Amino acid sequence: MTDMKKSNFKEPEPQPFLHENHKKPKTRRDFLAHGFIGMSSSLILPSFTSLLAKSAYAETAPAVCEIPQFEGGLPYICIDVAGGMNIAGSNVIVGMTNGGEFQEDVGSGAGDYIRLGIAPSQHPTNGAGEMVDTYGLKFHSASGVLQGMNSILEGETMDGTNPVSDGVDGLVFCTRTSDDTSTNQINTVYMANKAGAKGELVNLIGNNSSDSGGRSLAPADQVNLTIKPTQIQRFSQASGLLSLGDALSSDAYLNLDEGQDRVQTFLSRIANMSKTKLDALAQQQSLGQIQNVLNCSFDNAQQLFQMFSASELNPANDEYVVNEDQTGVFNGASENMASVAKLVIDKVAGAGTITIGGGDYHGNQVMNTHNKDVEVGKAIGRCILLAARKQENLAIHLYTDGGVSGDSGGASQVITANGRRVEKVMWTGDSGTRSAALLLFYKHGHDGSSLVKDSGGNPRRQVGNFVQGGGVNLDTVIGDSTVNLWKAIMLNYLAAQDREGDFETIFGAGSLPPDHEQLIRMKPIV
Repeated sequence: MTDMKKSNFKEPEPQPFLHENHKKPKTRRDFLAHGFIGMSSSLILPSFTSLLAKSAYAETAPAVCEIPQFEGGLPYICIDVAGGMNIAGSNVIVGMTNGGEFQEDVGSGAGDYIRLGIAPSQHPTNGAGEMVDTYGLKFHSASGVLQGMNSILEGETMDGTNPVSDGVDGLVFCTRTSDDTSTNQINTVYMANKAGAKGELVNLIGNNSSDSGGRSLAPADQVNLTIKPTQIQRFSQASGLLSLGDALSSDAYLNLDEGQDRVQTFLSRIANMSKTKLDALAQQQSLGQIQNVLNCSFDNAQQLFQMFSASELNPANDEYVVNEDQTGVFNGASENMASVAKLVIDKVAGAGTITIGGGDYHGNQVMNTHNKDVEVGKAIGRCILLAARKQENLAIHLYTDGGVSGDSGGASQVITANGRRVEKVMWTGDSGTRSAALLLFYKHGHDGSSLVKDSGGNPRRQVGNFVQGGGVNLDTVIGDSTVNLWKAIMLNYLAAQDREGDFETIFGAGSLPPDHEQLIRMKPIV
């Protein structure tokens, strides 16, 4: 790989979650939730330090060193928008009638979409062009997410001829989540890992130091702290990526050519481990795994160590990510986003979480919230484009903690979106009953929908539904259950791998949600 130097690449410092309508953080819990402080405690291990210091370059009896392989599955990225953005309505079309199997079932009531941010003048049935299906999944023409995706993907091709958009499709899930709180158990990286997203070097990564790697939590009964996501915010953290505990999916975590620096980094990671993680490390007998690597002969181990050398892992050296002629997918974007995307799409990590702050919309000008939607869309577009340039498939789970409600009286503002003037309703308050999530797929080289169709040949891109003039229909299988939400997402993630029949084997007997077959919309893409 050609070494490239960073040029005109400036990373915005990670920002805390500050919202103009919220009180300032005071307690330790508040500061954690707002991203001001990390969560690790300090622990010193002199005996372990001594072990590495004495044996890092020792050449004893050669051990077998195998080249690690990606353990199947589909690279998986969560995009965590903190604060409660709007997904259904002003961004993605949602059906409100006929059981909600189809996005097109939008009804005809002019005011049905007001609380979802769309003025009657922009109701999905008002003239041609309000429902846009460029990416399979139907977006509203006024969508900022659509605008952001277009700004990255328009004109890009998979093979020099077919547009990247042909390889994109997705689903919208209509489910209530709690308002603007980090306690929502909606992150899905642990479940994706169980379902096959196991990286060559580490299993999970994320921008935050939390147990999920994002702001929102993962379901407590699915968390496995022995594979807690490694925090990746900067290129330097990606280049020095080392794994602990069960995340040692291979023994290739040290680069002998840069041995001292990486050993020091490794020891620093050990010194800052929590007691819980240290105990988990001991239970996994990972010290023995580490010693096995150190005991490998130099010749046998060198290929492994070079595979994950600092220069190979550093996104700044990946011409698809950033480059001097400004054609890299992440030129001008933040390092935290670029690092997670590269490591996951390169299958170094199995699944990762990108956190985007500032998604608390109520009380803000419509143009400001629309611009945040555009930012989210650009993040999605960049991840898809990087996958396309590397000729890889990809799954993206977009979620937010809660939702937001439009002004009940229809107070609105006119803005420019996707090249046209549109009227969008102002956001007035949090509303978890107007939440939703997306699951997007990119299949490289694909030329059409990857979704299951009904008897009439129509693809079903919606799970659950909204009610006319209101929020989520809470009576569906996923309507009032974030547990069934993650199960529905994993059923479709597995279906994309032609493995939906493995659900109970992976997650336990009796774990299937009610009417699970009706929740599956994807066809195999791998």
